This record gives sequence, C-alpha cells and structure tokens, in this order.
Amino acid sequence: MNTPTLFSDLHVAHDWLAGRGLLPPERRSETLPTPLVRLHDGSTVVSFCSNNYLGLNHRPEVKAAATQALHEHTHATSESRRLGGNLGLLGQLEYELAEFKKQPSALITATGLLANIAAVHGILDASELARRWYGSPPPSSHPVVIYDELCHRSIQMGARESSAERVRFRHNDAEQLADILAVYIGRAILVVTEGVFSMDGDMADLPSLVEVCDAHGAVLMVDDAHGTGVYGADGSGTANHFGLTGRVPLQVATLSKAFGGMGGAVLGDERTIAMLRTFSSGYRFTSSLPAEQAAATIAALRILRSEPAVRETLWDNVRRLRTGLARMGIHPPGDGPIVPLHMGTPRAAAKFEELMLDKGYWCVAVTPPAVSPEACRVRLTVSAMHSSEQIDGLLERINDVSSQAPALMGLARSYAGSAT
Repeated sequence: MNTPTLFSDLHVAHDWLAGRGLLPPERRSETLPTPLVRLHDGSTVVSFCSNNYLGLNHRPEVKAAATQALHEHTHATSESRRLGGNLGLLGQLEYELAEFKKQPSALITATGLLANIAAVHGILDASELARRWYGSPPPSSHPVVIYDELCHRSIQMGARESSAERVRFRHNDAEQLADILAVYIGRAILVVTEGVFSMDGDMADLPSLVEVCDAHGAVLMVDDAHGTGVYGADGSGTANHFGLTGRVPLQVATLSKAFGGMGGAVLGDERTIAMLRTFSSGYRFTSSLPAEQAAATIAALRILRSEPAVRETLWDNVRRLRTGLARMGIHPPGDGPIVPLHMGTPRAAAKFEELMLDKGYWCVAVTPPAVSPEACRVRLTVSAMHSSEQIDGLLERINDVSSQAPALMGLARSYAGSAT
C-alpha cells in the first residue's frame, strides 16, 4: 500500500528536522515542580520552567477543596454547560473571579486557550450569528480585529475563527495602532493585546492603548493570563497595576498560572458575557471545567486575596534573580517573573538547556513555532516557592555556563532588553 502524499510530506519534513536537531525533546517528569522535580531518568533537578507563580496548588486547603469536589462530583462533567455540565461551583467561581478582577461578569472555560477563542471569536461574530439564526437587528458594520503582532497563538486562533477582517500592529506601538484605527473609522473594532507578554515578559503599554482605543471608539481586550494574580496592588492584574481599573472593557484570565489550576475566564459586561455564552464556540462546544478544578481555584483565589505575603515573596524572588543577572551584564526585558535569556538559534537555546540540566537546573528552551528561529531563548520563570538558595544556585550555574560556553552567554548579554 502506497503512503498517502500527506503522510509522505510530513515524514520528509520530520526526517529533515530530526537530522538537523530541530525537533526538541519533551522531557518527561515523574513529579510536578515544587520546585524540585524528579525527571523520568530518576534525576532530581530544580525547575525554573513553571508558570505556577505562587505555588497555590500545593496549599493543603486547595488540595482539600479539590478532593472534596472530586468525591462529590467525580473527575469530569462529560457535558458542555448548556447540556447539563453547569455545576453550581462554576457559577460561584465566576462570581468570585469577576469581583476580584473588578468586572461586572465572568464566563469560565475549560482551558485558557479556549477563553481567548471564546472572547475573540464570540465578540466579533455574535451579532451576525444572532441575525442569521434569530433575525435580530443586523450589525452596524463588518467587524475588524487588530492585535499586537506578539499576541499569543490562541488570540490569533480566535481571530481566524471569526469572520472579521484581521490586522496586526507592531509590538506595543500605540502610535501605529492609532494610524490603523484612523483607517477603520466607523467600523466595529476589537483591539487585542496581552497584559504581560508570555515570551518576553514585557508589559503592554496599557495607558496609551486605552487612550487610543477610547479616542477611536474601539473595544480593548487584554489577555491578562500572566498578569492576573501577579501584578497590581491587590494582584488583580495589569489594569489595576496601571490605575486603569474599569477602563479595560474585556479581559481574559487563565486559571493555570497564578491560581495553579486549569481553565480560563472571559470577563466583561453582563450583556456581552451573555452573548458569548450563547454564540461562542470556545465556550459552547466543549465540556465544562471539572468540579475539582473549580473548587481548587476558588480556594486559591481566596488565599491570594487574604494573604498578600504570598505575592510579596514572589516579587522578592523576582528581584533577587534579576539583580543577580544584572551583575553578570544580562538585562532581560520586563520586570516580572518571566525572564528570557535570548540565544538566537534553536541549537544555541537547546544547548543551554542541556548544559543547565547537567548542572541540576531545568530551564526550558523555547523554539519555533512559539518564537521565530532567530529569536529562540531559554525562558526562566521564578515563583514564590523558590528558595533564596535555589535562585543563587541558578545564578551560579548560569555563571558556570558562561565560562563553559561563552558564546551562548554572549548572545544573552547582547540582547539589550528590547522586545523581539
């Protein structure tokens, strides 16, 4: 039997990439990072590759809440929320999360990726779908979605799922965004950015973006996956950090970062959220979040709100790591727990990961398609669970690699801190 052409093409591409060392391994672990992690080969290393910024999923009260919900409701709903999977715990989580984020209403999805798809596709297409199926008044214009060129893939997926015209603007360039918006005066416009960009750790220029969107009648959506629970005086995210609470009409949060669970949320006004519940494919056509995840996130959210010391520990650790890197002449972008060391090529990033792993520290290389081939990096993430000794040990090992492979660290130092 002949191999179908599609498989043949895939196999040729596989062999070409594998022969050049461009298919990075997915290392298996036997434990989740605490931040110590036992790898499949039996070795124990210190992990600096988890987005579990506050370590809340290790708290006894979070585990107890998850265990109780698991016993009461089992491990899955097996249904979408419209078809019987709408547990009361999900509504309670939506209420508490909306209150925390200072938004009128919230919608919980099974993953963070689905939250962005639900938000972007839903807000762009809901009016037209309501007209098509129910004969409601037609939308005033064909919508346009304009998003930062470095936005997460899930935002791009939501834009492609929609029928809207798609436009990108240069990373964090509010002036270019204003020029683009001027072209689309009178159209229904959604502008999308990340609060904290996941690959470089730099923040969106929210004050400028809010001002530009308000001036042009555009709706601003902020994917605050890496900002929620970390930034702001109360941990509620980047809008609060910039003093813009109430000025960002649509937000997305993930539950898998600072909350230490899984799932996502879209937050906005009550009528918008109600339309997304009915017309958004990222919400309606998937099973709902399991009960134990909802219960665990509620418990984690309550700890976050009542114990500010957890976030203070995180920021102490961030400062310790970044100060140590600065002493080596390495100045990564941003100021938060995402700390990228730019290596340039996939091979250089993979080599750095390998050298650090040999020294007992797990720092994952990021390569295409997450970033462009010339912008590969090792992405460090620090958490509140790391000890001072572990952070100092990481810095010492990075310094060791600097002697062992000076070309790699030269690449990291040459990166002046500007976003790719």
